[in-house]
Parts: sequence; C-alpha cells; structure tokens
Amino acid sequence: MLKIGVDLGTTRIKGVLTDCDNRILAEAERTVAFVPGISGIEIDPDEHWRMLVDILRELAAEAVVHGESVEALAFAAASGNTLLLDRESGEPLTNIISWLDERAVGADLPCLRGLTPAYMRELTGWPCIEIFPPAHLAWLREYRPELLDRAFVSQNHDYLQYRLTGRHRIDYSSATPFLLADQCAERYALDLLARFGVDAKDLPELCPSGSPVGSLTPEAAAATGLSVETVVYAGSFDHPAAARAADIRREGQLLLSCGTSWVGFFPCGDRERIIEAELLCDPFTRRENGLWGAIFSLPGIGRRIDRYVNEFIAPGAEHPLRVFDELAGQGGADGARIDLLAEYRTPDCTPAQAARAVMESSARLLADRLNELEKHEFTFTEAVMVGGPSRSPVWPGIVAEMTGLKLTTGGKSAGAQGAAILCSK
Repeated sequence: MLKIGVDLGTTRIKGVLTDCDNRILAEAERTVAFVPGISGIEIDPDEHWRMLVDILRELAAEAVVHGESVEALAFAAASGNTLLLDRESGEPLTNIISWLDERAVGADLPCLRGLTPAYMRELTGWPCIEIFPPAHLAWLREYRPELLDRAFVSQNHDYLQYRLTGRHRIDYSSATPFLLADQCAERYALDLLARFGVDAKDLPELCPSGSPVGSLTPEAAAATGLSVETVVYAGSFDHPAAARAADIRREGQLLLSCGTSWVGFFPCGDRERIIEAELLCDPFTRRENGLWGAIFSLPGIGRRIDRYVNEFIAPGAEHPLRVFDELAGQGGADGARIDLLAEYRTPDCTPAQAARAVMESSARLLADRLNELEKHEFTFTEAVMVGGPSRSPVWPGIVAEMTGLKLTTGGKSAGAQGAAILCSK
C-alpha cells in the first residue's frame, strides 16, 4: 500500500510518497507564492490547486516506478487560513487569506467586540482574536458583507480536499485554528458563528483525524495522475502530524518543529493544565488515549533567520544554507548576539560570527521557553527536532547544549509523513 502525505505549510508545500511501513520513497516540494491583497498575504486558490496537482503528479509517477498505485492520501496543514467559496457553485469568491494576515489588528470590528483571549482559549483551544479566521470573518462582515452572505466558509486544505473529492470535511485538529468550534464538544460554537452571521451548514463537516473524506473524482484523478480508487483521509494540524511521524506519543516527550515559526509540541493528559499555562491546545490523540497536544511558539523566527542568511551571512550564494552551516561551524559568536524576536538589523560582526549568533539565539529562546514551562511542572525527558534546521550538522548540537535536552533529529518532511500515517489509522 502506497500513500501520499502532503504538508500544506505557510511558505512551502511538501509531499511524500510512503510505503505500508511509512518509509519515505520519494519527496516533492513547492514554494507558496503570496499575491497582493489587503495585507499582501493572500494566496491565489487556483494557483494553490495547481501547485498541489504538480506535487501529486510527481509523486504518482514515482509510485509507478515502484510498480504500485497510491491507495490513500491526507493533508497536514498550517491551518488558520480563510477562503470564501460560492455556496452554489463551489467556486472561490476570494483569495485564501493567510493566518499571517493582520488586516484586523488594531481595528475596531463590531463582530469581535466583547471577545477575550481567555474566552477563546477555553472554548476553542487557541486565544487568537485579531488574526486567524474570526478576524478575517469580522473584517469581511464589515467591509464585504455581500460576499459573506453568499459564501461557504472554507480553509485552504478543505478547499483542496473538495477539489479532490467533491466533499467538504475538516478534522477536529485542523478545525482548532479555524477558531469556530467548541473543542471539547466537537461541534461548531453557534454563539460564535452568530457574531459573523455564518450558519454551521455553510462550514465543513467536522470529523476525526484519520476518517475517510472520499475517493477522488474522475476529474481529480485525471488531473493528478492518481486513481478514482485513491481515498482522501482527514489529516490534522501540521505539528501534531509531525509528532506522529517523530513517534511523540507520551507525556515527557517534546517535538521541536522548526519552520516559519519554531514550535514546541508535547502530549498532555490534562487540558486544563494546558489552558492554565496559556499554551495552545490540540485534540491530538484525545480520542485514542486521552492525550491532548500542547503547543508553544517562537513566532516568525524562521523568516527572520532567512533574512539574516540571505542578506548578510550568505548573500548571493548558490546554496546559502550550506554556507550558513559552514560559517556557524567555524567557531563561536565571540560575543555577537542577535535577537530573533526583534526586527532585522544589520549585524556589527563578521558573517561567521553572525551565523553562530543566529543559531545560538534560536537555542537561547527555546531554553528560556522551557524554563518558563518548568514553572507549570512541564518537564521533558527527550526531544526530537524536525524541519530544515534539523538537517544542519551544527544547529542541533547547539540546541542540545543550550537547552540541556537529550535531542535526536527527524526529517524536514515530518508533517507530510505524519499525514501519510493518518491514512492507515
């Protein structure tokens, strides 16, 4: 049985072809292109679909090389994006509004009045108000009500599943950053929907991770090179998917997922402890063994790291990350310090010192966060680092030294591999 897992990341889409033992046989990757919009952080839904089709065709061709067909696929997704579809035709009415979009930040939008982070965290598992779908819907209700009144409200991965199968379903994990569902009750929060004038029937059906969404339509099969017998399964949010691939399954384990944001994810049997510690909460394996997933984030540091690499450490290099690793491995930062939570500033040091200082800064931020978690009695016996930085010959060692963690590394495509695992759940 061959399976495809696709990680719909914020800036990259990664796909893997795996066998029945979840070994990766082939990988494919594309870079997400943002288009101009209210905030400039939108995605063309048709281009998003074409990018997915390219990845699926590439992996389907690899399956042919292995003499087998692809029986199943699933998505891991950096959810929290909003897309309005025409209720009747299913065609997009808007671009995909990224979770990075800040059009509602600081705006006095009537739909959001009276909402508090504490209320949203207890209800949905996440505290966000001025970003993510509630903020997008509040803005649309205020400025484009004619669109919202005729819309089916979707996220990007739900839209792609719909293009593949003709069905709208969303798993409880991916629905968490949708921020419209009562996480414990596993249903949409009607009082919250009423604020935006949205009916639950105009939202994807909620379902467990690993449940079937549907088989590919003839049109989707022809476009992707897959079969009408290929079944799409409901996936999960990207970090819980990566945790499955890294075998993070019990309390005391920690996943460090290093991408656009650096994220820590760990299992916990007590949702209230997660809420009280003001962490993000995912349903994870709650239905299987009662474990929730707790999430903390160092937001946006991956993008700042990229800027230091591309503008100062290795500008114009053919392989900038390789240069980054080589320079960081030459020695210490010699007192140079870089704050990855602050805006970019041209470093007053050599590129080699800056390379080491960037790696040390990320490790220092992680160590500080882990120290804060100890105050809530969250401690870890082992950790797995995944994502691009995990492949560096230097970086994981710096993280291990500065955090004191017993650290191993996983692949950069852990989210996609975890999605493929959910196909056989």
